[in-house]
Amino acid sequence: MGKLMWLASFPKSGNTWLRVFLANYLFGGEEPVSINDLDRHSAGDADIRNYLPFLEGASAPYSDEDVYAVREQAQRRMAEVSDGVAFVKTHNRFANYCKAPTICPDVTAGAIYVVRNPLDVVPSYAKHYGIPLDQAISATSASSLKLPATEHMITIDVGSWSDHVTSWVQDRGVYMLVLRYEAMLHAPERTFSEIVNYLRVPMDVDRLKRSIEFSSFDKLAAQEKAKGFGENSPDGTEGFFRKGQSGGWRDVLTNEQAKEIIRAHGPVMRKFRYLNDRGEPTI
Repeated sequence: MGKLMWLASFPKSGNTWLRVFLANYLFGGEEPVSINDLDRHSAGDADIRNYLPFLEGASAPYSDEDVYAVREQAQRRMAEVSDGVAFVKTHNRFANYCKAPTICPDVTAGAIYVVRNPLDVVPSYAKHYGIPLDQAISATSASSLKLPATEHMITIDVGSWSDHVTSWVQDRGVYMLVLRYEAMLHAPERTFSEIVNYLRVPMDVDRLKRSIEFSSFDKLAAQEKAKGFGENSPDGTEGFFRKGQSGGWRDVLTNEQAKEIIRAHGPVMRKFRYLNDRGEPTI
């Protein structure tokens, strides 16, 4: 069995929240783990440093073809240097990009996938990237959606919200836990207990409750206010940890904007109970 445990989600769906909980439960103590130390406990597959050892002969800025040609080597290396399970954050869809698989199954131990109502994803996505809501609706509905490369990060092949969710939750023979963001929010002890049990690590109820508390949005926002957060929005004008809520879209989206999102993602929304049998939002 492989060693990589993927922490996967469409952007702005709770991936960082999941990473904070795991860092506190598995590696923390009596004080919250710093949000700026998350990379010590869960690497990011978009970090260019994972690929540089295999890019000899190529020159910066590296093309997507150069990087993805060595992606499998980078994943194998991440697995080899880990003493145990290595947690890896990804926003890539589970597919091929530049003719290379984004996920290498034989070095994969499993995956935890977090899905969030796209009606709430869109406003969060718009705020994070500093774009209008209509632009965010178009972006999150586009199969061609990518997060572009930067000096420190490689291109991420995201796809539309529906594409992304479907690519991960279909049966690929991968040991997988699929969680709804809303369950993490409204039933944290039950849902985070599922994560602990899925990982097959000992259950410590006191540690569980403490880790949930340390992962609360109030605590995370306070950390960010005091020390900043390296994964904040590109323009830095919006805090990364804001409200952490579900159903907030009702105060932000117009009826037509909500309908446009539902038209784009209705079948997958129904599958995850974000729409009822009449096609109406449930949250």
